[in-house]
Amino acid sequence: MLPIVPLKQGVYFLLRVRRTLAVNSRFFSSNSPNLRKHGSINDLTTQDKLLQLLTSKKQPSNTRLIAEIHKFNINSSIRQQARSLGIKDELFKEISTTFLQRVLAEKIPHCSLNELHLGYQSKGSSDHMNRVLFQAFIDYAEPFLPKETVNKIRYLIKLSDLRFPSEWFPEARGIQRKIYLHVGPTNSGKTYQALKRLEVAKSGLYCGPLRLLAHEIFARMNEKGITCNLLTGEEKREISPDARLTSSTVEMASLGKPLDVAVIDEIQMIADRDRGWAWTQAFLGLKAKQIHLCGEEAAVPLIEKICRDLGEEVVVNRYERLTPYSVSDKTLRADLSKVEKGDCVIAFSRGGIFDVKRSIEAVTDLKCAVIYGSLPPETRALQAKAFNDPDSGFDVLVASDAVGMGLNLNIKRIIFRDLLKFDGKELRYISFPQVKQIAGRAGRFGTIHDNGIVTTLYSRDLDYIKEAIASPIVPLEMAGLQPTVDILELFALQMPEESFSGLLEKFEDLASKIADILEEVPLKLRDRYQFVTAPVNTKSEKSMKKIKLLAQKFSQKKTCSLSELITLPDQCPFNESGLEELEESHRQIILYMWLSTRYPDTFITVQDKAIETKVRCERLIDEGLKLSCDSSPFNRKRIFSVPR
Repeated sequence: MLPIVPLKQGVYFLLRVRRTLAVNSRFFSSNSPNLRKHGSINDLTTQDKLLQLLTSKKQPSNTRLIAEIHKFNINSSIRQQARSLGIKDELFKEISTTFLQRVLAEKIPHCSLNELHLGYQSKGSSDHMNRVLFQAFIDYAEPFLPKETVNKIRYLIKLSDLRFPSEWFPEARGIQRKIYLHVGPTNSGKTYQALKRLEVAKSGLYCGPLRLLAHEIFARMNEKGITCNLLTGEEKREISPDARLTSSTVEMASLGKPLDVAVIDEIQMIADRDRGWAWTQAFLGLKAKQIHLCGEEAAVPLIEKICRDLGEEVVVNRYERLTPYSVSDKTLRADLSKVEKGDCVIAFSRGGIFDVKRSIEAVTDLKCAVIYGSLPPETRALQAKAFNDPDSGFDVLVASDAVGMGLNLNIKRIIFRDLLKFDGKELRYISFPQVKQIAGRAGRFGTIHDNGIVTTLYSRDLDYIKEAIASPIVPLEMAGLQPTVDILELFALQMPEESFSGLLEKFEDLASKIADILEEVPLKLRDRYQFVTAPVNTKSEKSMKKIKLLAQKFSQKKTCSLSELITLPDQCPFNESGLEELEESHRQIILYMWLSTRYPDTFITVQDKAIETKVRCERLIDEGLKLSCDSSPFNRKRIFSVPR
């Protein structure tokens, strides 16, 4: 049997408040057998680092660590947390003094100096260490605390215990559901089979990972004469109040309505660090007699385990690719003039994508469409349409890993220009599952490119691609969770002195960046939760300022129109900075639409008008991308106007 190796994949978990050793968001890792050749030193697991720490002849100095430990009981944040639990300052000082003495004597369970040093060293600050210490302190302090304080702490522990999320959905547990799991690689027809079952259902729901896919299913069903409504975070279209079906994004899945059939697409995203909670919530909470889950083989063991815990029957249907693809031994040898019509060149940065595009267009007569993550999904679809159309004049696609989901593409050959991707901290080799997902886009059933080809721009990268594609499937191990607003409200009632950002910290820093900037805006907890979970790019200073502005408008009971927030140019951009500005504008339009569906009395632009602005922005971006195809001075001066 092929060995199964754990996947190097971060999964975001909201952990319960514990009276034992703190456990951070878990990262499980697997790189290729070539870790030493391809990985970075930071790929070492926590266990590796601990082993190094314990076995190295020269132990790291604990002087700094001990100094940080001594600061624990004078830390203002720690003292505030203790007060919020009902532990007064004098009592905290008295108990914490003896607690720290026992920590330094290594007499507190799960609080050895080596364990604390490891957390302090790996995180680069004392925050993680203080969390470990505080939770151990609560356990140590219990015998010395007043009974009412102990009862309060126990109640908080019960509230924040997320070990049994299935119990959050008693109505779903009250019906006998049957789970069908459709798994296979890209271009295997797995989702098609599930959708055929949805078409004949008396009542049903499609849950997709992208609003683009929700729109696609919505349009497809209505074209077939099957009444289907649309529900995404930004948009609601009701064809009929009695429509048999609804197509939605997974975050918007309606859990209250009894259904015959539900389809949840891309179920492997249940392990996604940012959005996995939505797949978990839909899977556990939908009241459907049949639930069809579509995705990758890697999800099978996790789904089977969850179903066993729920006592629900699961049937696994496996699908093979409808068309084969192969890895070519022939690379492009760093020569982009060898790019041909129907090729897709993969790069992993926005700048790299435009560099490749310019280079191809400079050394060939071919024009390139582009797809990357920060493009609106609708613009990606327009670029994909141009690439697929043999008469459009766009012959080649240059794309990031955004090409891997939600688009139908007629690709003859996938060419990896890059294998390294920036993960927010450093460049890392893309994982084997990522390689497989992208490579699977080569070839498409029913097109002239039935047999796909995969290769690389540089010969040095070919072995990694071959190794990735030949590697065993890596099973997912965890599903994401997020506390509901009802849980947080109960939690807040017990901690009235705690800030909202502090409450979220108790649940592993949920959306803490947004929570921090909204802390001074007076909002009810339920409304604050909505704003904190809004679709905001926390890396964008402009986006962060906008969410604060919109929260202030809501708090002050002022109305706000979309035109106050966004002004689109009359003409499309002809440089990359102009495109970036439009992409930012599109994100802000989406944010406004998302809020307007929840607070229409504040965000007053009607849906049709907002959609009109959104579509115009998408067309401007699309035309700007097409205009950038020709870098000649004459064409750089041409400007396309997009009708209002």
